Amino acid sequence: MAMLAPGALRQMVIAHLQAYPGEAFTATRISRVIEKSSGAIANALVTLARQGIAEQLDDRPRTYRLATPEGNG
Repeated sequence: MAMLAPGALRQMVIAHLQAYPGEAFTATRISRVIEKSSGAIANALVTLARQGIAEQLDDRPRTYRLATPEGNG
């Protein structure tokens, strides 16, 4: 498996979330689309949530969506 450039996986996850705004995804569901490790995607989602780019909706299973701009939800 080819190595991705630093930050490339995160960009792929962001692009996927942006393609489906308002829809929630698990890391596994995203991994089936972009064909990368669900564990790596889960880590990227945690980072994106910490940065305010994504938001976690549920704990079991962990689901995320693109964060909505403040006051827009």
